Order: sequence, then structure tokens, then C-alpha cells
Amino acid sequence: MLPNGEDDSDLMRLVKELQASLMKNDKLEKENHELRQEVARLRAQVSNLKAHENERKSMLWKKLQSSYDGGGNTDASNLKAPESVKSNIKGHEVKNPNLKPTVKEQSTAIKPPPPPPLPSKTTLGKRSVRRAPEVVELYRALTKRESHMGNKINQNGVSSPAFSANMIGEIENRSKYLSDIKSDTDRHRDHIHFLISKVEAATFTDISEVETFVKWIDDELSSLVDERAVLKHFPKWPERKADSLREAACSYRALKSLETEILSFKENPKEPLKQVLQKIQSLQDRRAC
Repeated sequence: MLPNGEDDSDLMRLVKELQASLMKNDKLEKENHELRQEVARLRAQVSNLKAHENERKSMLWKKLQSSYDGGGNTDASNLKAPESVKSNIKGHEVKNPNLKPTVKEQSTAIKPPPPPPLPSKTTLGKRSVRRAPEVVELYRALTKRESHMGNKINQNGVSSPAFSANMIGEIENRSKYLSDIKSDTDRHRDHIHFLISKVEAATFTDISEVETFVKWIDDELSSLVDERAVLKHFPKWPERKADSLREAACSYRALKSLETEILSFKENPKEPLKQVLQKIQSLQDRRAC
């Protein structure tokens, strides 16, 4: 059992908390009442603004209608003006040269000209391409010149296709890159056949074995000048299987690096939560190569 002094102190503390909560509740109720009054006042202002806007629109519409009606009356008075002028000038007829063009301009502005009719299918079918005689003569002269040049080359004993083929062959023979590819093909022929047999017979039960095998194949082929160019001379090279093994090894290496990053991830309590979540999301979004 607690002493009476401690009970009284706890009771007083609870009474004070209750009074504070009641005062806070009264304050919140007053603020709520004021907010409701403010909302009602704003709604009344909105309704007044809507009524004013509608009244302004109706006034503008009436002004537009009145201006349109007044414009029609002025046009009628302008059209009737020449008749009064005619009656006031000693019985002579006075012609207004500006009257008819204005009427025509109004009519053209109101009624646009109709679009041109579409061409009929018969006229389209009858049209033919006309060839200029100068173009035809130029084409004939060029073809004759090419035929004469071909005859001269044939008379010398070397035809144009054979001559171009010889030029291409000579360029290929003089290229150091192509000569290196040919020398690698001849020098490593037996070793490449050995690698072909290894790749074709390769079977694995563990993905780590694929990684070691691919690394060994890459080391063996690294001495070539151009791996793709040299292996093109070996039609039995299992290109699809080798590429699949390389992709599998690459994916395995990427997953291993991702695993090490995840295992080494440590949350820093001083770091903001948003940055930590971004790091976790970046690790989840990682993809293998």
C-alpha cells in the first residue's frame, strides 16, 4: 500500500491533467466553430461571385446583340444615303462608285468560293510521262561511251569484272590484318580443333564449373589477332553453345557480386531512412549482364 501523501500527489496530478485536457478541448471547439463560420462566409462569397459573373455575362451578351443590331441599322442607312443625295442634286443622277464594290466584298467575305472539283479517274489514267528529247539523247550518248570503253578494255585482254576482282584480291593480300588472320588460322588449326571438341563435349552440374571453363576458353583464344575473324574459317566451331556458356558465366559473376553487396550491406542509424530505402531499391533493381 502507498502512503496517503503519494496518493494525494497522484490525484492532484491527474486532476491537473484532466483540467488541461478540458481546456484544450474547449479551445479546439472554439477553433472548430470559427472555422465553420469562415467556411460559411467563403461559400457566401463564392455564390455572390457566381451571381456577379452570370450577370456580367448576360450584360456582355446584351451589348453584343445591341451592337450587332446597331451595325445592321448603320449599314441600311449607308445603303440608303445615295438616294437622298440623288434627290437633293437638281434632279441629276449621282452614281456612287464605292457602293457596289463594298457589297461585293461583303458577299465574298460571307460566302467563300467553292472548292475546285476533284480530277476524274479518266483524266488521271490518260496522263503519261513526257520524256524530254535532250534527256534521251544524253542517256544514249552515255551508254555509247560506256560501251566503247568496255570494248577497249576487252581488246586489251582484261575484262572489267576480272580486273576489279584482281584489285580486291591484291588489296586483301597486302593487308597486314588479313595476313595475320590467315597466319593464325594456319598456325592454330590443330589447337582450335581441340577446343572445338572440348566445347562440344562440355557438360556441367555446377554453375561454378561453367565459369572456370569459359575463363579457360577465353585464355586459350586470347592469343589470336581477331577471335571472330579466325573462328569464321572453322565451320564446326559451336558458336551458339560457346556464346550461351559465356552469357551464363557472366550472369553468375553478376549474381555473385550482387550477393557480396547484399551481405556487406549494413544499415547506418545516422543515415536518413529515405537514402537507406533508395539503396535497398537499387539492389533489388540490379540485373545480371
